[in-house]
Amino acid sequence: MTEARAKARPEPGESRFAQGFALFAECLLTGVWIAVAALPLVTYPAAFAAGARHLGRRLAHERGGWREFAADFRAAVRHGWLVGVAGWAALAVVWIDVRAVRDGLPGGPLVGALGVLALIGAAVAGLRAAA
Repeated sequence: MTEARAKARPEPGESRFAQGFALFAECLLTGVWIAVAALPLVTYPAAFAAGARHLGRRLAHERGGWREFAADFRAAVRHGWLVGVAGWAALAVVWIDVRAVRDGLPGGPLVGALGVLALIGAAVAGLRAAA
């Protein structure tokens, strides 16, 4: 318990503002790394997982940088690309659903709303699973 409190205290000469700004800068840098790792479009779940792991290490005051992020990304992308393909397939199904609603499907507004809510739920579940 005292070890955790000791880690949470700022370094000598470092203010709370400096700590908070360092965390903000790390979040921005991690966002750039996630954006670059997600460029192939099917690797976005692995990129989010690696980013969450990197920020978790940062909050635990453990060592971590680009090499650790890349190692986490490589480990997550082995099977994570399947989740990315499934996400794009779900998006295609909802797009077809919305097109059918626009073309005058009976009960269309209800079907369209349910499709969009299902997509939002799937996106939230995917991000939570990545974290």
